Amino acid sequence: MRRFTLVLAAAATVATAWAAPITASAAETCTSAASATFRHTFAGNSGKATITSVRPLCAGQTQAFGLIAYTAGSGNAGQFVYSTDRKTITATNRTVNLDVVVPPCHAAVDAIVGTGLLDEVTHGQNPYDAKTLGASGSRSSGPFAHYRGGATDCSPAPTVAFVNACDGSFTATLANAASANVSAVFLVGGRLTRLAPGRSTTVKAPAGGSLTIRDSSFTSYVGTWRPPVSGCDSAAPPPATAPAAVTTTPPPAVAPPSVVPGSGGPTRVATTDAPAAVYANPTTTAESLVTVAKKSMSAGSVIAIAFGLVLIGGGLILLVRVMKSIREP
Repeated sequence: MRRFTLVLAAAATVATAWAAPITASAAETCTSAASATFRHTFAGNSGKATITSVRPLCAGQTQAFGLIAYTAGSGNAGQFVYSTDRKTITATNRTVNLDVVVPPCHAAVDAIVGTGLLDEVTHGQNPYDAKTLGASGSRSSGPFAHYRGGATDCSPAPTVAFVNACDGSFTATLANAASANVSAVFLVGGRLTRLAPGRSTTVKAPAGGSLTIRDSSFTSYVGTWRPPVSGCDSAAPPPATAPAAVTTTPPPAVAPPSVVPGSGGPTRVATTDAPAAVYANPTTTAESLVTVAKKSMSAGSVIAIAFGLVLIGGGLILLVRVMKSIREP
Protein backbone atom coordinates (compact mmCIF):
# COMPACT_ATOMS: atom_id res chain seq x y z
CA MET A 1 0.00 0.00 0.00
CA ARG A 2 2.81 2.39 0.83
CA ARG A 3 4.52 1.61 -2.46
CA PHE A 4 1.25 2.35 -4.37
CA THR A 5 0.94 5.74 -2.60
CA LEU A 6 4.45 6.73 -3.66
CA VAL A 7 3.67 5.85 -7.28
CA LEU A 8 0.53 8.06 -7.23
CA ALA A 9 2.50 10.97 -5.73
CA ALA A 10 5.17 10.72 -8.40
CA ALA A 11 2.54 10.65 -11.18
CA ALA A 12 0.85 13.72 -9.73
CA THR A 13 4.16 15.60 -9.67
CA VAL A 14 4.87 14.82 -13.33
CA ALA A 15 1.32 15.84 -14.35
CA THR A 16 1.68 19.14 -12.52
CA ALA A 17 4.99 19.87 -14.22
CA TRP A 18 3.52 19.27 -17.67
CA ALA A 19 0.33 21.18 -16.97
CA ALA A 20 2.04 24.36 -15.70
CA PRO A 21 3.30 25.69 -19.08
CA ILE A 22 -0.02 24.85 -20.75
CA THR A 23 -1.93 26.80 -18.14
CA ALA A 24 0.45 29.77 -18.43
CA SER A 25 0.10 29.81 -22.23
CA ALA A 26 -3.68 29.71 -21.99
CA ALA A 27 -3.64 32.62 -19.59
CA GLU A 28 -1.27 34.73 -21.78
CA THR A 29 -1.96 38.40 -21.15
CA CYS A 30 -2.68 40.95 -23.87
CA THR A 31 -0.72 44.13 -24.52
CA SER A 32 -1.33 47.63 -25.83
CA ALA A 33 -0.28 48.60 -29.35
CA ALA A 34 2.29 51.06 -27.98
CA SER A 35 4.00 48.31 -25.95
CA ALA A 36 3.59 45.47 -28.44
CA THR A 37 6.50 43.73 -30.13
CA PHE A 38 6.44 41.88 -33.44
CA ARG A 39 8.38 39.50 -35.63
CA HIS A 40 8.42 39.57 -39.43
CA THR A 41 9.69 38.04 -42.65
CA PHE A 42 10.65 40.09 -45.70
CA ALA A 43 11.36 39.23 -49.36
CA GLY A 44 11.97 42.54 -51.10
CA ASN A 45 12.71 41.16 -54.56
CA SER A 46 9.30 39.48 -54.66
CA GLY A 47 7.47 42.25 -52.76
CA LYS A 48 6.25 40.24 -49.78
CA ALA A 49 6.28 40.66 -45.99
CA THR A 50 4.56 38.90 -43.07
CA ILE A 51 4.21 40.47 -39.59
CA THR A 52 2.98 38.79 -36.37
CA SER A 53 2.48 40.24 -32.90
CA VAL A 54 4.46 38.40 -30.20
CA ARG A 55 1.61 38.82 -27.70
CA PRO A 56 -2.00 39.45 -28.64
CA LEU A 57 -3.21 43.02 -28.63
CA CYS A 58 -5.87 43.91 -26.12
CA ALA A 59 -9.43 44.53 -27.30
CA GLY A 60 -9.71 47.81 -29.21
CA GLN A 61 -5.95 48.04 -29.87
CA THR A 62 -4.62 48.12 -33.45
CA GLN A 63 -1.28 48.45 -35.20
CA ALA A 64 -0.98 49.22 -38.94
CA PHE A 65 1.86 48.26 -41.30
CA GLY A 66 2.71 49.29 -44.86
CA LEU A 67 4.67 47.91 -47.82
CA ILE A 68 5.66 49.97 -50.87
CA ALA A 69 7.53 49.40 -54.14
CA TYR A 70 9.16 52.22 -56.15
CA THR A 71 10.59 52.66 -59.62
CA ALA A 72 14.08 53.89 -58.86
CA GLY A 73 16.79 55.22 -61.11
CA SER A 74 20.38 54.09 -60.89
CA GLY A 75 22.66 55.72 -58.35
CA ASN A 76 21.01 58.42 -56.26
CA ALA A 77 18.08 59.11 -58.59
CA GLY A 78 14.59 59.71 -57.24
CA GLN A 79 11.96 57.07 -56.47
CA PHE A 80 8.30 57.12 -57.55
CA VAL A 81 5.55 54.94 -56.09
CA TYR A 82 4.69 51.85 -58.14
CA SER A 83 2.57 49.69 -55.82
CA THR A 84 1.39 49.77 -52.16
CA ASP A 85 -0.27 47.55 -49.58
CA ARG A 86 -1.52 48.32 -46.06
CA LYS A 87 -2.81 45.96 -43.35
CA THR A 88 -3.67 46.19 -39.62
CA ILE A 89 -3.06 43.79 -36.71
CA THR A 90 -5.93 43.69 -34.19
CA ALA A 91 -6.89 41.80 -31.04
CA THR A 92 -8.43 39.06 -33.18
CA ASN A 93 -5.96 39.16 -36.10
CA ARG A 94 -2.37 38.67 -34.92
CA THR A 95 -0.76 38.18 -38.38
CA VAL A 96 -0.91 40.19 -41.63
CA ASN A 97 0.53 39.43 -45.08
CA LEU A 98 1.60 42.33 -47.31
CA ASP A 99 2.13 42.01 -51.07
CA VAL A 100 3.15 44.57 -53.75
CA VAL A 101 4.09 44.51 -57.45
CA VAL A 102 7.82 45.09 -57.97
CA PRO A 103 8.82 46.86 -61.22
CA PRO A 104 11.06 44.84 -63.60
CA CYS A 105 13.86 47.43 -63.53
CA HIS A 106 15.70 49.43 -60.87
CA ALA A 107 13.37 49.16 -57.89
CA ALA A 108 13.17 49.83 -54.16
CA VAL A 109 10.88 48.05 -51.66
CA ASP A 110 10.27 49.05 -48.01
CA ALA A 111 8.13 47.58 -45.20
CA ILE A 112 7.35 49.93 -42.31
CA VAL A 113 5.47 50.32 -39.05
CA GLY A 114 2.45 52.54 -39.69
CA THR A 115 0.91 53.67 -42.98
CA GLY A 116 2.90 56.85 -43.68
CA LEU A 117 4.09 55.75 -47.12
CA LEU A 118 5.63 58.44 -49.36
CA ASP A 119 4.52 58.76 -52.99
CA GLU A 120 7.91 59.95 -54.16
CA VAL A 121 11.43 60.49 -52.86
CA THR A 122 14.01 62.83 -54.38
CA HIS A 123 16.98 60.57 -53.60
CA GLY A 124 17.86 56.88 -53.78
CA GLN A 125 18.22 56.15 -50.05
CA ASN A 126 15.78 54.51 -47.63
CA PRO A 127 13.55 57.39 -46.46
CA TYR A 128 11.94 55.58 -43.47
CA ASP A 129 14.87 55.08 -41.07
CA ALA A 130 13.60 53.72 -37.69
CA LYS A 131 10.11 52.99 -39.11
CA THR A 132 11.62 50.28 -41.33
CA LEU A 133 10.87 46.79 -40.00
CA GLY A 134 14.04 45.31 -38.49
CA ALA A 135 15.42 48.72 -37.49
CA SER A 136 16.06 49.28 -33.78
CA GLY A 137 13.05 51.53 -33.35
CA SER A 138 10.54 49.39 -35.23
CA ARG A 139 9.84 46.93 -32.34
CA SER A 140 9.86 44.10 -34.89
CA SER A 141 12.51 41.38 -35.05
CA GLY A 142 13.59 40.07 -38.44
CA PRO A 143 15.62 41.18 -41.47
CA PHE A 144 16.04 44.86 -42.28
CA ALA A 145 13.03 45.39 -44.57
CA HIS A 146 14.63 47.53 -47.28
CA TYR A 147 15.42 46.23 -50.76
CA ARG A 148 17.04 47.90 -53.74
CA GLY A 149 17.78 46.02 -56.96
CA GLY A 150 17.19 45.64 -60.67
CA ALA A 151 19.50 45.52 -63.68
CA THR A 152 18.13 48.24 -65.98
CA ASP A 153 16.85 51.79 -65.68
CA CYS A 154 13.10 52.21 -65.46
CA SER A 155 11.86 54.07 -68.55
CA PRO A 156 8.12 54.76 -68.35
CA ALA A 157 6.68 57.02 -71.07
CA PRO A 158 3.59 58.65 -69.56
CA THR A 159 1.55 61.32 -71.37
CA VAL A 160 -1.44 63.40 -70.30
CA ALA A 161 -3.78 65.17 -72.73
CA PHE A 162 -6.78 67.30 -71.81
CA VAL A 163 -9.86 67.42 -74.05
CA ASN A 164 -12.37 70.25 -73.55
CA ALA A 165 -16.04 70.12 -74.52
CA CYS A 166 -18.31 73.02 -75.40
CA ASP A 167 -20.62 72.25 -72.46
CA GLY A 168 -17.93 73.28 -69.94
CA SER A 169 -16.68 69.77 -69.12
CA PHE A 170 -13.28 68.25 -69.88
CA THR A 171 -11.44 64.95 -69.57
CA ALA A 172 -7.84 63.82 -69.24
CA THR A 173 -6.46 60.97 -71.33
CA LEU A 174 -3.66 59.09 -69.57
CA ALA A 175 -1.37 56.93 -71.68
CA ASN A 176 1.92 55.04 -71.58
CA ALA A 177 3.78 54.71 -74.87
CA ALA A 178 4.40 51.24 -76.27
CA SER A 179 8.15 51.96 -76.20
CA ALA A 180 8.21 52.05 -72.35
CA ASN A 181 9.91 49.15 -70.49
CA VAL A 182 7.75 49.49 -67.36
CA SER A 183 4.23 50.50 -66.44
CA ALA A 184 3.66 54.22 -65.97
CA VAL A 185 2.05 55.44 -62.75
CA PHE A 186 -0.37 58.37 -62.46
CA LEU A 187 -1.56 59.92 -59.20
CA VAL A 188 -4.97 61.54 -59.70
CA GLY A 189 -6.52 63.02 -56.59
CA GLY A 190 -4.49 60.67 -54.37
CA ARG A 191 -5.54 57.57 -56.33
CA LEU A 192 -2.91 55.47 -58.08
CA THR A 193 -3.42 54.36 -61.69
CA ARG A 194 -0.82 52.08 -63.31
CA LEU A 195 -0.79 51.61 -67.11
CA ALA A 196 1.24 48.98 -68.94
CA PRO A 197 3.14 50.00 -72.10
CA GLY A 198 0.75 50.80 -74.94
CA ARG A 199 -2.29 51.26 -72.67
CA SER A 200 -4.44 54.33 -71.97
CA THR A 201 -7.47 55.41 -69.96
CA THR A 202 -9.69 58.47 -69.58
CA VAL A 203 -10.43 60.41 -66.40
CA LYS A 204 -13.37 62.82 -66.19
CA ALA A 205 -12.75 66.10 -64.39
CA PRO A 206 -15.15 67.27 -61.66
CA ALA A 207 -17.80 69.68 -62.93
CA GLY A 208 -16.59 73.26 -62.66
CA GLY A 209 -13.31 72.19 -61.06
CA SER A 210 -9.71 71.41 -61.94
CA LEU A 211 -7.69 68.22 -62.30
CA THR A 212 -4.14 67.75 -60.95
CA ILE A 213 -2.11 64.77 -62.15
CA ARG A 214 1.39 63.67 -61.17
CA ASP A 215 3.11 60.93 -63.17
CA SER A 216 6.15 58.68 -62.71
CA SER A 217 8.31 60.93 -64.87
CA PHE A 218 8.05 63.43 -61.97
CA THR A 219 5.85 65.71 -64.09
CA SER A 220 2.72 67.50 -62.87
CA TYR A 221 -0.28 68.55 -64.96
CA VAL A 222 -3.04 70.90 -63.87
CA GLY A 223 -6.11 71.03 -66.09
CA THR A 224 -9.01 73.49 -66.09
CA TRP A 225 -11.69 73.97 -68.71
CA ARG A 226 -10.85 76.11 -71.74
CA PRO A 227 -12.77 76.74 -74.97
CA PRO A 228 -11.97 73.99 -77.50
CA VAL A 229 -9.29 74.90 -80.05
CA SER A 230 -11.68 73.98 -82.87
CA GLY A 231 -14.27 76.36 -81.46
CA CYS A 232 -17.92 75.73 -80.67
CA ASP A 233 -20.79 75.81 -83.16
CA SER A 234 -22.30 79.27 -82.73
CA ALA A 235 -25.07 78.36 -85.17
CA ALA A 236 -26.48 75.79 -82.84
CA PRO A 237 -30.08 76.61 -81.94
CA PRO A 238 -30.47 78.32 -78.57
CA PRO A 239 -32.01 76.30 -75.78
CA ALA A 240 -35.77 76.21 -75.85
CA THR A 241 -37.47 78.77 -73.65
CA ALA A 242 -40.95 78.77 -72.24
CA PRO A 243 -43.43 80.84 -74.28
CA ALA A 244 -44.04 84.32 -72.95
CA ALA A 245 -47.23 84.74 -71.01
CA VAL A 246 -49.96 86.58 -72.92
CA THR A 247 -52.06 89.02 -70.90
CA THR A 248 -55.67 89.36 -72.09
CA THR A 249 -57.45 92.66 -71.33
CA PRO A 250 -61.21 92.25 -70.99
CA PRO A 251 -63.30 94.60 -73.23
CA PRO A 252 -64.84 97.66 -71.57
CA ALA A 253 -68.27 97.11 -70.14
CA VAL A 254 -71.15 98.35 -72.35
CA ALA A 255 -74.30 99.64 -70.73
CA PRO A 256 -77.37 97.67 -71.80
CA PRO A 257 -79.50 99.51 -74.39
CA SER A 258 -82.45 101.41 -73.09
CA VAL A 259 -85.95 100.19 -73.85
CA VAL A 260 -88.38 102.71 -75.33
CA PRO A 261 -91.88 102.19 -73.99
CA GLY A 262 -94.10 100.81 -76.68
CA SER A 263 -91.28 99.88 -79.03
CA GLY A 264 -91.64 96.21 -78.28
CA GLY A 265 -88.03 95.56 -77.27
CA PRO A 266 -84.51 96.97 -77.03
CA THR A 267 -82.88 98.76 -79.93
CA ARG A 268 -80.26 96.59 -81.72
CA VAL A 269 -76.70 97.97 -81.71
CA ALA A 270 -74.34 96.98 -84.54
CA THR A 271 -70.82 95.88 -83.42
CA THR A 272 -67.64 97.33 -84.90
CA ASP A 273 -66.46 93.90 -86.10
CA ALA A 274 -68.58 94.10 -89.30
CA PRO A 275 -70.84 96.69 -90.97
CA ALA A 276 -74.43 96.65 -89.86
CA ALA A 277 -76.81 94.82 -92.22
CA VAL A 278 -79.58 96.89 -93.88
CA TYR A 279 -82.87 95.22 -94.71
CA ALA A 280 -85.65 96.76 -96.95
CA ASN A 281 -89.23 96.16 -95.77
CA PRO A 282 -91.80 96.42 -98.64
CA THR A 283 -94.67 96.87 -96.19
CA THR A 284 -93.29 100.08 -94.81
CA THR A 285 -96.12 102.65 -94.63
CA ALA A 286 -95.95 106.35 -95.26
CA GLU A 287 -96.27 106.78 -91.54
CA SER A 288 -93.14 104.75 -90.88
CA LEU A 289 -91.32 106.70 -93.57
CA VAL A 290 -92.32 109.94 -91.93
CA THR A 291 -91.13 108.51 -88.59
CA VAL A 292 -87.77 107.60 -90.11
CA ALA A 293 -87.55 110.99 -91.77
CA LYS A 294 -88.21 112.68 -88.48
CA LYS A 295 -85.30 110.84 -86.90
CA SER A 296 -82.80 111.64 -89.67
CA MET A 297 -83.93 114.97 -91.29
CA SER A 298 -84.38 118.59 -90.31
CA ALA A 299 -87.82 120.27 -89.80
CA GLY A 300 -87.79 121.98 -93.27
CA SER A 301 -87.12 118.69 -94.99
CA VAL A 302 -89.98 117.08 -93.15
CA ILE A 303 -92.41 119.88 -94.28
CA ALA A 304 -91.28 119.57 -97.90
CA ILE A 305 -91.83 115.85 -97.88
CA ALA A 306 -95.25 116.23 -96.27
CA PHE A 307 -96.30 118.85 -98.93
CA GLY A 308 -95.12 116.48 -101.66
CA LEU A 309 -97.22 113.69 -100.20
CA VAL A 310 -100.29 116.00 -100.15
CA LEU A 311 -99.77 116.89 -103.82
CA ILE A 312 -99.40 113.20 -104.69
CA GLY A 313 -102.62 112.46 -102.82
CA GLY A 314 -104.47 115.30 -104.58
CA GLY A 315 -103.21 114.15 -107.97
CA LEU A 316 -104.43 110.63 -107.29
CA ILE A 317 -107.95 111.95 -106.39
CA LEU A 318 -108.08 114.08 -109.59
CA LEU A 319 -106.94 111.06 -111.67
CA VAL A 320 -109.68 108.88 -110.21
CA ARG A 321 -112.41 111.44 -111.10
CA VAL A 322 -111.15 111.82 -114.68
CA MET A 323 -111.24 108.08 -115.16
CA LYS A 324 -114.82 107.90 -113.87
CA SER A 325 -116.01 110.67 -116.20
CA ILE A 326 -114.55 108.90 -119.21
CA ARG A 327 -116.35 105.63 -118.39
CA GLU A 328 -119.83 107.29 -118.00
CA PRO A 329 -121.93 107.49 -121.26
